[in-house]
Amino acid sequence: MANSGLNLAEGTALYVAAVLGTGILVLPAAAITVAGPAALIALALLVALSIPLASAFAALGARYPDSGGISTYVRHALGSAASTVTAWLFFVGAPIGIPALVLFGAGYAQAVTGGGRDEVFLIAGVLLAVCVAANVRGVRMSGRVQLVLTGALIAGLLVAVALSSPSPGARPFDTFAPFGWSAIVPAAMLLVWSLTGWEAVTHLAGEFRNPERDITRATAAALAIIAVLFCVVTVAVLLVLGQSASSTDAPISALVQYRLGNAAVAVTAALAIVITLSGTNAYVASLSKLGAAMGRDGSAPAWLAPGSARGDVARRSLAVVTVYSAAVLVLTWFMGWRATDLVLVCAASQIAVYVFGLVAAVKLLPARSYGRWCAAVSLLVMSLLLVLSGWHLLAPAAIGAAALTFRALSHRRAASSSARLIQNQ
Repeated sequence: MANSGLNLAEGTALYVAAVLGTGILVLPAAAITVAGPAALIALALLVALSIPLASAFAALGARYPDSGGISTYVRHALGSAASTVTAWLFFVGAPIGIPALVLFGAGYAQAVTGGGRDEVFLIAGVLLAVCVAANVRGVRMSGRVQLVLTGALIAGLLVAVALSSPSPGARPFDTFAPFGWSAIVPAAMLLVWSLTGWEAVTHLAGEFRNPERDITRATAAALAIIAVLFCVVTVAVLLVLGQSASSTDAPISALVQYRLGNAAVAVTAALAIVITLSGTNAYVASLSKLGAAMGRDGSAPAWLAPGSARGDVARRSLAVVTVYSAAVLVLTWFMGWRATDLVLVCAASQIAVYVFGLVAAVKLLPARSYGRWCAAVSLLVMSLLLVLSGWHLLAPAAIGAAALTFRALSHRRAASSSARLIQNQ
């Protein structure tokens, strides 16, 4: 077992994939459409926010490396009831977003394969199946796959930027803040969803060979890579597309369209599939380990428990995540929902998980430590974002109520069993 577990490179790859996601394909252009060049200020602020947020969870992960992730931290700080709610918020809330991830990638692929909405959902199902297959043999195999995917992701984005060239019709911005300085706020709200994901990889902390050493290093490396990629892509979209960024649904394709012509669609589709597989694989791996930890800790049926230890494969939990995600995908197709509808519901649950985790960090990390200071700063910002989620908070509220109901019923059954055992004696 000495050589088992994730190494630094594999851990970094999983971190990059979980945080980067498919948002980098569209959201830099969307932010520029809203705020013009001033979107760079929004991006700088969010990258700056990511530093304390990621640092707080890295400090917790190094101190409490466990497949329970944030729910484990919350158990140590706030007790089992809050821990159960936190675990359910992620295990039930995050899979709602997995269909959105594969649908984003499938939309790009459909531009090459042709067809309509049904074909997009069929491709999305295939992408989900590939990610599940990568996790059947455990996080170690998933980490190797992720290393390849993340390498291809980074190379693909950098090549796309290198090949970018303005078309004759491109219109540059005349001023830095053409829509006013207040436009930085909505631009930041768009970009913030692209810089979440640090909560997902906490569930893989126990899979590192040397968590105390490598989690902090992997976090720092991932932060640097993500910041560079977002800045490079955003600047390229700004310089190459300018005001034309608002007229395309595929800004990465538009970057290379003038150089590559019709081949740009195929190139971008391939890149989108890599990014989709990369991000979805990281979330499937994380959710599988969390489900096993929930079964182990009594936050979910004990049937889920196998696979919670480092190096073990959480196949039962993986099966639940697969069926749940596939069911949401089918329901989305049947009901005619949009992928963005799923994202907003999922995001509200993720922010609630952040708030619980950051409260735990403030309580658990040493006073006056860098990690505790980072947690306090991030908690203020995330609490504000939670309030701004509006009616989407109904989703985490319902999940939290279900978690507490399960806990109450479990305790009642346990008490009844104990009483019967005493009577029989």
